[in-house]
Amino acid sequence: MSVVTLPSLESNPILFLEFSEKADDDLINLVKDRLQEQGLLIISYGSDDTVVIGLTTSDEKLDMEAKAIRLLKRRQDTLVMEAFDIEQKEKYCDTSRSYYDSLGLFSENDRCLLVTRILNDITVLNEGQISSNLSRKLDELKVRYRRKISKKLLRQSQLGGANDLAMKEFPTQSLIYVLEEAGIVNAVGPIHRSGLKQLIWKKTYGLTLSPPVELIHTYYGAEISFYFAWMDFLTRWSFFPAMIGLITYGARWYRDDNIMGDEYTPFYGLLTFVWSVLFLKYWKRHEVRLSYSWGVLLGEYEKQKYFALRPEFHGHIRESPVTGMIEVHYSSYKRRLKYVVSALVTIAMLNAAFWTMILSLNMQGYINPHHDPGRWNEGNEHPFHWPELSKLAQPGQVFDMNTWRSFLPVILHVAIIFTFNNIYRVTATYLTKWENHETQLNFSNSLILKRFMFEAFDCYVALFYLAFYERDISKLRTELISVFNIDTVRRLALECIVPMILQRLTRKVKDDKKGKKTDGLNRKPYSPLSDEAKLDEYEQFDDYMEIIIQFGYVTLFASAYPLASSIMIIANLVEMRSDTFKLSFICRKPRSLRCDGLGMWGSLLSGLVTLSALTNCLIFGFTSGQLMEWLPSLYTIDESDHMRFSDNKGWLVIFIIFGVERALLFTKLLINAVIPDIPEDVMDELQRKHFVQEEESRQYERGLGNVNNSNKSD
Repeated sequence: MSVVTLPSLESNPILFLEFSEKADDDLINLVKDRLQEQGLLIISYGSDDTVVIGLTTSDEKLDMEAKAIRLLKRRQDTLVMEAFDIEQKEKYCDTSRSYYDSLGLFSENDRCLLVTRILNDITVLNEGQISSNLSRKLDELKVRYRRKISKKLLRQSQLGGANDLAMKEFPTQSLIYVLEEAGIVNAVGPIHRSGLKQLIWKKTYGLTLSPPVELIHTYYGAEISFYFAWMDFLTRWSFFPAMIGLITYGARWYRDDNIMGDEYTPFYGLLTFVWSVLFLKYWKRHEVRLSYSWGVLLGEYEKQKYFALRPEFHGHIRESPVTGMIEVHYSSYKRRLKYVVSALVTIAMLNAAFWTMILSLNMQGYINPHHDPGRWNEGNEHPFHWPELSKLAQPGQVFDMNTWRSFLPVILHVAIIFTFNNIYRVTATYLTKWENHETQLNFSNSLILKRFMFEAFDCYVALFYLAFYERDISKLRTELISVFNIDTVRRLALECIVPMILQRLTRKVKDDKKGKKTDGLNRKPYSPLSDEAKLDEYEQFDDYMEIIIQFGYVTLFASAYPLASSIMIIANLVEMRSDTFKLSFICRKPRSLRCDGLGMWGSLLSGLVTLSALTNCLIFGFTSGQLMEWLPSLYTIDESDHMRFSDNKGWLVIFIIFGVERALLFTKLLINAVIPDIPEDVMDELQRKHFVQEEESRQYERGLGNVNNSNKSD
């Protein structure tokens, strides 16, 4: 098979940068001059209704940036991963690899990552520089930016000699961030390579189980490839609970039993818990193996320093007590106060989501005191029952439970949830920016946690209510099936079908504009880069969120819906193709970011698995009659045909439920203790790397000693 190499770096744009209508020709030329001064090359320049330029850099500048960020590469002589070193550049080259440059050194992802870092590191002014044509132009436009401050000037400001420098808070110094915040730049990002994205789509589409993860990493980088690797791993592992779930469902159907009293379904729930613990453990091992292979397995300090610092971070200027360098410091006390405000805002919005759920369940007829008269009567009224709404689910009414119209409240609820999620998305982003995190890692983790807690609450609260307040497993199963299936269809439609239709409807308008729009400033005609800039921005959060919520349906309520695993496999196979299509043809190419795994998403998965031990045990002994089939003496059936605890036996039921739950959690602890996170092959690689470094250090010291002895003898 012939090796396919990437086109020349210096003759092909890696990034596009789109200016807004606020940018006049003078400012655009000043920005271009500043970018070129700092080592970027502008090799394409076009205009539609806005100006878009293409950016790349030289091979030498790319090498220097790779060394600066300690990009890990595998040496071909020792086969160990180590930080890139320009002086030993030839040792990292492997010309047998496809979709790398002609030297076999940098992939398309590497190029995007490094050129983006170069762009983000460019400031308005150099250190010590007072002003420039560009800074004066920005001052004229009243655009704020931060100048680099030397230690000498800082001490002068502290003594009162330079009061204008003693700012309490100030904006960032990154030129691109300054321009984006001022609305001068609309968008900046990597440029798609038609051949590579078409190849990824071709290898994903069709009768294949797994996406081309390595090719995805070569093109998109670690952040995107970890998502596809995890989804592929989950799909493969899901065949076991799917098979057991089908057997459980088939056995219940054969015996003409129902979910309420099936004595074997609880074992499926317990088995699903053990499966999910093993899945997370072996995924962690696979994640570490991929991290090492992709060169992103770094320590905490290196991740904080080299992965992605936030240009938006602001605070007080101070001399670092650790390094003595000038740094920006923000009080952790202030950030904790902001956490409290964020929590209060989130709780207020969750309260609105809860009451929306109550209204929906009333319209579906799930909340009705007549369903359990032994519990709800004149002396103990149902606190969440709205008679006017629950009547709508009666026979002959608008949402008749016996007709297709019973799905209308579910569809309405899903639509409202979707709306709430969009509103909170904006709110959570604003709150997280306001919290002022120093690193992109901390910012992302905080934002993910907020949005997950809100959206997971929206998705699960109705199920928890039916399971543990109404204690009705039949209603739980009906609602779970409805929400699970409708949400699956909804997300596939909104992610691909609707955007594709909108994109095709607007394509004719774009084609009419091509080559026709010019203005009095004699800007150049239409460029294909304009199409890149007009694509939708890709947001990975929604993709992760959908699969993890789906994982929660499977694990949290395994005893209520054993077929969920089978549906998840089908949904994941469709999702894999829809996400690839979306990345290839609907969205801009995402920025390349280094990460060493799922990050916060992995912690959230672990939390769901831990919680599933409790939920399945409660369904087993509290919501359904499954435990009653094994220990009938602990329960009685009242006059309304509802299950109650036997006199003086409730404590024993609670003891059994929480005893089994504790046993499951102990099993999780035992599995985590016995199976290490780092596989043996990766540990061998790390030990070999340490051995090679020590040997090279000894050889260097011996060589240095021989030189010294030779000098003495002379």
